[in-house]
Amino acid sequence: MADFTLYAVVNYTTCGWCKKFRPVLESNVRAMNAASQAKVKVIELDSPEGKALNASTVNYSGGIPCLIAKKGDTEVYRQPGYQDGGKFAQTLFTLFSTYA
Repeated sequence: MADFTLYAVVNYTTCGWCKKFRPVLESNVRAMNAASQAKVKVIELDSPEGKALNASTVNYSGGIPCLIAKKGDTEVYRQPGYQDGGKFAQTLFTLFSTYA
């Protein structure tokens, strides 16, 4: 069965909405079990590692923050824009119960 991965594409240095999303992302991921936490990858576009990960996985250019979910090599979800804690928790629940 293909692996599920959720990518959060952000730039914490220059993006105000990314800075606002950071505690939402971190607190929700911290509340997940270890197996689910391992399926969440943060792509920080302001770092060389993040740029390389972006190029090798999702090759995203567009509005940030952005959530991109992949099942194997197939993209199954893409949503740019800020999500508050409740909406993000619901997004996580839906994605993980459907694809993970």
